[in-house]
Amino acid sequence: MKKKYLSFVIASFLSAQTLAAEAQRLAETKVTDDAISTNTEVSAKDLENIQANDIKSALKKVAGVSVANGVRYSQKVYVRGVEEHSANVTIDGARQDGQLFHHSGNQMVDTNMLKRVEVLLGASSVLSGYGANVGAIKYETKDPADLLLPEQKFGFTAGASADTATEFRQLNLALYGRATEKLSLLAMANMNESGDIETPDNDPIVSKHSELTSGLIKVVYDFDETQQFDFSAQRYDDGGNRNFSGEKPGAKTLEEHLGYNGYIRDTYTLNYYNVSENPLLDLNINVYYNDKQMEREGATGDNWYRDSQGKWHKDGTSTTPKRMYHYKTSGLNIRNTSIISDIAWTYGIESFKSEQSISAKGLAHYTLSDGSQFSEHISFEDGPTATLISGYVQAELNFGSVQLIPGLRYDDYSLGGTYDTSFSEASPKFIANWQANDDLKLGLSYGRIFKGPGLPETLMIQEGMEESPDVEPETGNHYEFNVLYDLQSLTNIDSFNIFANVYQYNIDHFYHPTKNTSLNKTHDLEMQGMEAGVSLSYQGLNASIKYSYNTGDKDYQSYVTDALTAGTQRVNLSFDYALGDSLVIGWDTFLADNAELTDTYFNRQGDLVHDDVLKAGYGVSNAWLNYSPVEVAGLSVQFGVDNIFDKAYQDHNSFGMYWGNEKYNDNEVGRNFKLTLNYQY
Repeated sequence: MKKKYLSFVIASFLSAQTLAAEAQRLAETKVTDDAISTNTEVSAKDLENIQANDIKSALKKVAGVSVANGVRYSQKVYVRGVEEHSANVTIDGARQDGQLFHHSGNQMVDTNMLKRVEVLLGASSVLSGYGANVGAIKYETKDPADLLLPEQKFGFTAGASADTATEFRQLNLALYGRATEKLSLLAMANMNESGDIETPDNDPIVSKHSELTSGLIKVVYDFDETQQFDFSAQRYDDGGNRNFSGEKPGAKTLEEHLGYNGYIRDTYTLNYYNVSENPLLDLNINVYYNDKQMEREGATGDNWYRDSQGKWHKDGTSTTPKRMYHYKTSGLNIRNTSIISDIAWTYGIESFKSEQSISAKGLAHYTLSDGSQFSEHISFEDGPTATLISGYVQAELNFGSVQLIPGLRYDDYSLGGTYDTSFSEASPKFIANWQANDDLKLGLSYGRIFKGPGLPETLMIQEGMEESPDVEPETGNHYEFNVLYDLQSLTNIDSFNIFANVYQYNIDHFYHPTKNTSLNKTHDLEMQGMEAGVSLSYQGLNASIKYSYNTGDKDYQSYVTDALTAGTQRVNLSFDYALGDSLVIGWDTFLADNAELTDTYFNRQGDLVHDDVLKAGYGVSNAWLNYSPVEVAGLSVQFGVDNIFDKAYQDHNSFGMYWGNEKYNDNEVGRNFKLTLNYQY
């Protein structure tokens, strides 16, 4: 696998400067001075065009990022081949870390509420936040100013959506206005449901229905032109009578009642901004509270337990009450930029506390096969906690065509509750950019990686759990080389860019988050990879082609095995074209090559086994249009067809394909006709 990767890198360097920075159309991508080609922004307009209703569709065009599994409550994000636990994920600044259940997703995001999604790849900037070992994903919700027209005092938007392949139906409404010259308000509500899922060459999946209710209230107060305060309250509630293990294969027929399970997120944020003309003051203060919850209905069924060897056994029956699993985080971020002697100094503090708990409506009752009975209290209110206090600083130094950005983070991380340990480390970061000429820009960066052991899967916490005596933090190094080549002046079109990012990183004591209550499941991870592409804009046309590939090894000391979430070459071709002022059409094609990996492990008999993992390649295409008739001001119509050719395929990082066994996984959604009507007043 490594030979395949290295040969591609060598060929790329020898093939006439096909290295450069991510440059999609301007509304989709933003390139910043401190991170050439690794900062991608997906706008609300992009999400509207493709009728994105989950994070899989929202992030599908970001090179280096993939989203596994088909249904919303099972989706997991992989950043450069590593699950999202190694990225800093936030919504309006509120941390979204923590795992509730290993067969479900961790990001509860309603894309209808979003103003933008920003993805920053790599670990070379202190501004990416704590735990950004492979990057950061920042979701930002809409403000009243994003919807109000110039001079408008009050407005509303209303929309309805439907599709054919998942029985998706949605209604949404937003009210917004200016109560005074300084005070503006926004209230958004969204309701949708999905039913049976059509997949190619198979019967519909009937056991993964969902009903989502979400809402957003935001209050914005402008003290003056430089100071702003905002408060937001968000609610996300997605549940249904459905498979509890959302990423496992769904049923084609229902022979028994499925219990209710749901996922809820309550988020509250306070933000203060001061962008004073004073060069010493460019201040942002963010305070938040985030509660991620998993709800399980009470049920009676077979009693399963696991022995000391990890083998499952069935013995009698169990009756469990309704219970709620909580992962709560409260935090504070303060950041300021001061310009002193033409040097921009950005510095700040970051702090949070996360805690886990389980609340049950009564006791669990067990009847074993020998007739014995007993009851158990399964609530657990004083669970594990994690606390962070950190500070950071970076400087931007400019020497003609060279820009140097050194930075330093100091993190002090403590585990509490059922655990008792702490770690601290200073992590240097460094970015160097060189504007070689008017068209060519080169970047080189380094980042020291540090992250304390994350709290384990919330479903598994219980009385009596304790940490292993040899718990260590995740540490490592990230190296990256970037090239941006701007061909606009040579071609005389609106924009024309090529890019590539080549990177390598290692993470020692990389934590396995699933069921890891003793915090002892670790290995050393090493990954190498690249993203490359070309994009152009000419008159009404925007087009791009992007490529990504990575490879990696997991070292368990006694053996080394391939990283099974790596090894796939991915290509995305996309274009959109404006036919006048009222109509925009678009097309996307996504290609994944065959992946050939080796899974090495000790089986239960103690033998070292080498299994071939083969993942079939695929190609899938989507088309869309966005029509805004001039005859009806405020009306827009979005129509799309996903998976036009009804391709039967599976994402390579989805549950069964993780180890190359398609029988443990559902095919992705088949041909899907989508329609949305929106009206804005």
